[in-house]
Amino acid sequence: MIIFVGGLVGAGKSTVARMLAEHFNLYYYDVDEVKKVVYKQDPDFEHNMQHGIPFKDSTRIKVYDKVVDDLKQLSQTHECIVVDETLHKRSLRHRLFKAAEDYFDGYFVIWVKADEAVIKSRLAGRQRQGHILKDAMAMYNTMMAEFEKFEQNVLVIRNNHHIDATMAELQRFFTAMFRFSRLQGKS
Repeated sequence: MIIFVGGLVGAGKSTVARMLAEHFNLYYYDVDEVKKVVYKQDPDFEHNMQHGIPFKDSTRIKVYDKVVDDLKQLSQTHECIVVDETLHKRSLRHRLFKAAEDYFDGYFVIWVKADEAVIKSRLAGRQRQGHILKDAMAMYNTMMAEFEKFEQNVLVIRNNHHIDATMAELQRFFTAMFRFSRLQGKS
């Protein structure tokens, strides 16, 4: 199983994904690490990074092709992993979902949301160390405009306050799901 943790820039998806992986002792896969390598090969890299312009889908597909290859490899040694990615474009996220179905026993999506005022506060004037984005607020606005709704149910987690509150909400959800699945098995 792959637990995808998605969300727009500044929502806190990476923090949630890392903490979820740590809590359940799961492998954490950060798609941004692949982007750092593949995006630099794009001739528009500097311009896009300086101006918060998303990369062309052809460049994004190269990222996702590499991620799919990595997921295939990871399925040989891990039953369940956490994948951290924005998942804002339907056609691209479906590549990852198909890989989860092909190489793992399916997937589950957690969508991390935060109010726009919270996101602006998080991104205002803050340089995120080692992060691929130079102008995170411009990229947030672009991704928000490009966002394509999910076709399937996803768990939406609000992350407007301290991360401990968000993680407590996730823990309540997983505890309830575990109880429900145990009840289903007793039929």
